[in-house]
Amino acid sequence: MAKVLVVNPRAMYFGDRRATSIDLSVRDLIWHSRFRAGTTVIGDPIDHPFEGIAYVARPMGSFDHSLFRLPRLIQAINRIAPDVISVQEHLGTAAFLARRLSAPVVLHLHNPIRQPRSAVERIRRRTAFAELRGLIFVSHDHERAFRDTWPLVTTPRHVVPNGLDLAEWHPAPTREKVVLVVGRAIPEKGILEAANALAATLPRHPGWRAVFILSAAEDQRAYAEHVRRVLAPLGPQAEFLIGAPFATVKAWNERAAIAVISSRLRETFGRTALEAHAGGAAVISSGNGGLREVSGEHALSLPRVGAPEISDAVERLIGNEAERDRLAAEGHARALAQFDIRTTAETHDRILEMLLPQRQSTKTSGLG
Repeated sequence: MAKVLVVNPRAMYFGDRRATSIDLSVRDLIWHSRFRAGTTVIGDPIDHPFEGIAYVARPMGSFDHSLFRLPRLIQAINRIAPDVISVQEHLGTAAFLARRLSAPVVLHLHNPIRQPRSAVERIRRRTAFAELRGLIFVSHDHERAFRDTWPLVTTPRHVVPNGLDLAEWHPAPTREKVVLVVGRAIPEKGILEAANALAATLPRHPGWRAVFILSAAEDQRAYAEHVRRVLAPLGPQAEFLIGAPFATVKAWNERAAIAVISSRLRETFGRTALEAHAGGAAVISSGNGGLREVSGEHALSLPRVGAPEISDAVERLIGNEAERDRLAAEGHARALAQFDIRTTAETHDRILEMLLPQRQSTKTSGLG
């Protein structure tokens, strides 16, 4: 059995309590991998990591500057002796490990590609990409954005969409009259526009209500509170949750009639949309970036992310049960066909597997 090491970036929480979307994606890929028994995740020290997956806390010292942190990480990895290493998100860590370890290193990118700030940074980062054995992107649009930003990087590129264990999702046959909004409490996600739209729309539909489930870091609390104040006049027609566990998000997706994803970002994938489709909600989407790949033509697309446009879309679906049912059924069928975790995990396994013979042949040729 090949030994696979997954290196998580700092500030992640590989456990049920505060898992990020990256943590959930990594967990799901490992859980359904052929290499699961030989896989270890290394990340920040946490109290309760996900059960059933080997987890090692990265060594911490008095000083956590990279000059001290990375050598300690090397020591921990050497004790594990992996055959292949997948670094999540952090190019600097991936390049550092690739330069110092014999195991091949791939970088799994989840977030938008940042433009280099200077010519010097472009050269430095391009050199770092060249040291890796592969790059993994979560959508074809994500890979295209990278290609546009880094046209001279020739590192092999692969696309592995996020997936869900759709056997564990159980859409309610009778949907609650709820408009669900899930996301990070930042302006780029269009949460405030959705709140303004529903604050104006739902008073005309007393049988309907809104549920907002937001994640908010300390520096995002003011924005989240602004959203709460906008929803306050709805009274019992609005429920506002911050930091709810994934089980709560899943349960609401499985019973809400409508889900709104109003991101203004060029999303790399759109896990929120996939969860809504998996749960059987009719989706209203901005369609930006990878969101279009997730939903295809099976979401009601917003012409612009603004409160009037969101209000019009919500009004349309509230007033048309047949269209709601059609979008819900077609979106769920698309999720089953294209984003089941077993399919995406097998794709991921094949990428890791391709590196193993290369590493072995390199070792053999070096024996001379």
